[in-house]
Amino acid sequence: MTAITLRIPDAMDKTLRDAAADAPSLNDYIVRAVRRQMTLDAARKLASLAPLDLAGEGDTL
Repeated sequence: MTAITLRIPDAMDKTLRDAAADAPSLNDYIVRAVRRQMTLDAARKLASLAPLDLAGEGDTL
C-alpha cells in the first residue's frame, strides 16, 4: 500500500464534503473515487494497446 497526502483547496471543501455525505467517511469517498479513476485509466490504456472487437457485446469505455 502506498500512502498519499491530499490537500483539498478551501474552495472545494464544502462541495467535496457534500458529495461524500452518503459515504462512511470523506477518506472512504476519496479512496473509492481514486480507485474508480485508476481502473478507468488502466482500461483505456489497455484498450489502446490491444483493441478488441466488442461489437454487439455491450461493453464500452
